[in-house]
Amino acid sequence: MRPSLNMKLRLSFKRSVCCNENGAVLVIGLVFLVLLAMTGTTAMVMTSTDMQIGGNYKTSTQAFWDAEAGVNYGLAKMEAGLKASPATFTLPTAVGDPTDPSDANSVSLSAFTAPTGFGFSFKNPGLTMLATNRYLFTTEGTGANNSNMAITVTFKKGTPITMAAFGDEKVGLKNSAQVYSYDSRTSAPATGLGNSTGQGDIGSNQEVETKNSSVIDGDGVFGEFANGSPTTNDIWSTADFTGDAPVDVGRIDPDPLGINSGGEYDPTSWSAPALNDNNLATGPSFLGGGAIVGNFIGLGSSYTDSTMTLPGKAGGANYYITAIDLKNSTTLNIDTTLGPVRLFLDDPSASSTTFKMCNGAAINVTPAANADQFGFFTNYTGSLDVNNGGDFNGLVYAPKADVIIHNTGDLNGAVWGKTVDVRNDGIINYNTAIADRYVTNELSKVSWYDVRN
Repeated sequence: MRPSLNMKLRLSFKRSVCCNENGAVLVIGLVFLVLLAMTGTTAMVMTSTDMQIGGNYKTSTQAFWDAEAGVNYGLAKMEAGLKASPATFTLPTAVGDPTDPSDANSVSLSAFTAPTGFGFSFKNPGLTMLATNRYLFTTEGTGANNSNMAITVTFKKGTPITMAAFGDEKVGLKNSAQVYSYDSRTSAPATGLGNSTGQGDIGSNQEVETKNSSVIDGDGVFGEFANGSPTTNDIWSTADFTGDAPVDVGRIDPDPLGINSGGEYDPTSWSAPALNDNNLATGPSFLGGGAIVGNFIGLGSSYTDSTMTLPGKAGGANYYITAIDLKNSTTLNIDTTLGPVRLFLDDPSASSTTFKMCNGAAINVTPAANADQFGFFTNYTGSLDVNNGGDFNGLVYAPKADVIIHNTGDLNGAVWGKTVDVRNDGIINYNTAIADRYVTNELSKVSWYDVRN
């Protein structure tokens, strides 16, 4: 059967409609244009976002650098003020609250204005004391587009007495000598490795010697000679140390507190009766009814009395002597209830009678938690001998003397001498609290962190 005319027309129309591709290129082109436009828009948005992120990073980085510059500037200004004569800056003396903008114990830093070209400031309350020899302040740096960054820094004053025993020319331990460490603020002196804190370092610029079953719960620290020559290594066995030995640190200042400087640690600075507290001593004493008379402390035997007490006072008490003689089983009590005590022995003549501490004699500190608050300072050039059960508590600072601790002699604190000789069961217990008690005006960072604003 042949298709009709109408059917032919309908088939022809369908064929023309389905197979006609006129205008397809235009449609496809429009689709590609739309896709390109979308891609370009996305790229433009992403580029713009990246530029904004980069710009924000740049401005926040600039703010961070300004805040860091503020930290260094603040520390430099404080250090310069502390070292000035007279001092033009003082650190806070009471613990404060760094979160309280109006804390009364803090020291304002508003006078430390940023130099030209820097954008930083010091946030209130300024400089705050956190604990003994720990201080905190915060700087805020500013950049473009209202960007800002803050850095909080904790710092401390220099702590030169960081070893149990230092002898400029030699430190030697032998014949069962022992060195441990503890913190008098929280515990009693260590009785062995079991309760020692591992900080009983010993050191010298010229020679470190150990032998014959010595025990040192810490490091062996090597300085160097004044001419740069290395310290002589006479360590019999590094197994004597629980820490590292040798530890090379470069030249160590043999007199970091300044016994000869004419300053507060020079014994002659306290020789005038109007400047020392000798009249505060209580006895009884064989002279003066209790006070130190004639700049001499003598206890036991022909001196009649076996005890004397040197009390502290607010701000610290300073006693001046030219000789001390503690006979068998006598006791010099250091009472720090009211404040620290410093005893200055002034005798560069090296007289054999300048310092004696005989069998069982003791220098005790009360309360025991304040053992870091007693210091014995001398320019003596002879021998300081703690022996035969003698017991010394506190800091012995004698950079010109030969210090000997032997025959079960016991020193709880630290010793700084020309030479230090510990032998025959002599023991040093380093009181780590001393490191924060005797400080210099050198400032060093302890920690810092940035505060995201």
